[in-house]
Amino acid sequence: MVEKFFKHFFPFLISILFFFGSANTASAGFGISPPYLKNQQLAPGSKYVQNIMLLRSEAEEELKATVKINAPDIASWITIDKGTEFILPKGEYQVPMALTVNVPKDAELGSYKGNINIKISSAGGSAGSGVSIALGARLDVDLVVTNVVYSDFIVRMASIPDFEMLGWPWRWNIFSHFLHRARVVLNIENLGNVKTAPSKVTLDIFDITRNRLLESATDSRLKEIEPFATAETTAYFPTKLGVGQYWGRVKVYKSSTIINSYDIAFTIASPGELGGNNPSLGYYPWLLLAIYALLALLIAVSIIRFRLWRVSLKGLLLLLAPLGYILKKIGSLLRLGNINFWRWVAKKTSKYNDDNRNQ
Repeated sequence: MVEKFFKHFFPFLISILFFFGSANTASAGFGISPPYLKNQQLAPGSKYVQNIMLLRSEAEEELKATVKINAPDIASWITIDKGTEFILPKGEYQVPMALTVNVPKDAELGSYKGNINIKISSAGGSAGSGVSIALGARLDVDLVVTNVVYSDFIVRMASIPDFEMLGWPWRWNIFSHFLHRARVVLNIENLGNVKTAPSKVTLDIFDITRNRLLESATDSRLKEIEPFATAETTAYFPTKLGVGQYWGRVKVYKSSTIINSYDIAFTIASPGELGGNNPSLGYYPWLLLAIYALLALLIAVSIIRFRLWRVSLKGLLLLLAPLGYILKKIGSLLRLGNINFWRWVAKKTSKYNDDNRNQ
């Protein structure tokens, strides 16, 4: 019985020792996630980016990754951010790789399939320690080019950044209407194959207790997001509110339907209080000032060059003509009233004198 046990145990033990002894020459594991490049709604001329994560269970040394695209019809459409050969750094178990598909504008409609092979091997190419046997993974390619328009998006995040009151001279009403604005920043993922953005965004601003509605505004001119991309778009809302803390109720619309609603607290600070954290107004205030100055200059030149001051004066006199007539009538009434008043005074005085003589 004992002899039978050792007879079967020793081969098993030798196999285990061989396996662990050779584990250093073939890395314990390599994979990719997700294992596909897939999009069923590509339009001619569109761009699609998919992020792939290269995964390994051991990262004790640098490895070299080699990528080969096996899709003859669409190989020229696909680019890799890291190139077809790159290093997996030591100590990094997850290495991102971005695949970009640029569909030509004249691409034929239809389905395109293929695969992408990713192999890793020792960065030095030696057969010593590390990976001496190349390991690999396959990524399936499944793309469809269509002329069917598909528009959809989701809101990943919404925020109302704090901002400051305007300093001089931007606090003047001619500037503040355009410059003193609350902003709602939306992080949008475009799921469709055409540019898109929310149809409108509304902002209701409440006091800090959320009991009193202070202002309401709507912005329907948001920057559109490219197909299959994730990016920020901003809605702007002019405000007359001063320094303080407020609550903003944001509603995001797709057509006439509210798809997201958020309650977000924000602060309006005194000029200079936020320092570098205050969003810059950029060149826009100076552009606005230049436009106002140019308009004033054009008006002045027009008045001088075309002698419009004569027309302006005549127009002013024409507008004041009814006022002159009214003033004359008022003057006549005042004079008549003055005359009648003194007649009344004289009459009363005469009667008083007569009464005194009779006594």
